[in-house]
Amino acid sequence: MIKVKINSHIVTNKIDIKKAIKKINSVNPPILFVNDSNGIFLGTISDGDIRRFLLKEKSLQSNIKEAVNTKPIFCNANELMSKANFYEKKLINNSLKGIPIIENKKIIKAFILKINPLKKNQTPIMIMAGGKGSRLLPITKNIPKPLIKINNKPMIQFIIDKIVEEDFENLYISINHLGNQIIEYVNSYNKFGLNIKFIIEKSPLGTAGSLSLIKKKNIKNLIVINADVITSLKYEKLLNFHQENRNEITIAGVRHKYQVPFGSIHAKNQIFKNIIEKPVIETLVNAGIYVISIGLIKKIKKNKFLSMVDLINSVSKAKKIGIFPMHEEWLDIGNKENLMRAKKNIKIYK
Repeated sequence: MIKVKINSHIVTNKIDIKKAIKKINSVNPPILFVNDSNGIFLGTISDGDIRRFLLKEKSLQSNIKEAVNTKPIFCNANELMSKANFYEKKLINNSLKGIPIIENKKIIKAFILKINPLKKNQTPIMIMAGGKGSRLLPITKNIPKPLIKINNKPMIQFIIDKIVEEDFENLYISINHLGNQIIEYVNSYNKFGLNIKFIIEKSPLGTAGSLSLIKKKNIKNLIVINADVITSLKYEKLLNFHQENRNEITIAGVRHKYQVPFGSIHAKNQIFKNIIEKPVIETLVNAGIYVISIGLIKKIKKNKFLSMVDLINSVSKAKKIGIFPMHEEWLDIGNKENLMRAKKNIKIYK
């Protein structure tokens, strides 16, 4: 539990957020201890800290010290012998990744709980693959959207391969439009090694209605992914963020830039101020990836049409909804333009 050699987890406050992300992704568990140039301990930083920082519309080029948790739980070195069990329990019970041990304002050791890479993640994932793919007509007239190939590989296979790679093992696939083709393909592709169950929508149930049909026993949360979304995001990071923040729903969001094709007139109280020619607007958009608590899913009426947007809006005042800002690669392949982009730039999904 106590890790003596923690050099790989220590960084200085001179690096930027982008470098911190790369470093976090290289250590187990994913936590960094931040020192100043004199070796004085300043705080900790985790993936969750960075996501919360990015929600403030901050840049990946910002200095790491802007996102550091400067008030982490820590153990004074003189407490090590008498309170070791106390801090070890705190590490586990609070789902912490590490508790630094401090002596003379410097980190000398840390309580660390390594993540077991061999342990399968039991949280189920659901791929929403029942849509008609109207934006991709006439391509989707005779083939369901999840089976459209990108460089000879069906879209749904990119998602499933990633699920396997991340050591999840329980998968639901919700189907409706040309669903038999999806069943046939998945059953014939025997490399998944997953426990796969198909949720068959007798009539279209929207992007959330089919959630009511899953078996809810022994499930705490469900990860939901739209079948036309391909991303480099590690789903476990989204799940950890959801659990650490005790959310009912967590929505993954991505920054999207849109250029207005006209000059934008700015006025106040009907008095002209200026014109900005073709401004670029940046906003956080729904990435089509969610984590939803099973308690909320149990409240969804069976076999009733329900969109994910309506589900989220219906509980937004009563339940805790979290936003998980993504900095990873992401592409919605629901239209022809993005389908062509994916075919030209498939390397980003490796």
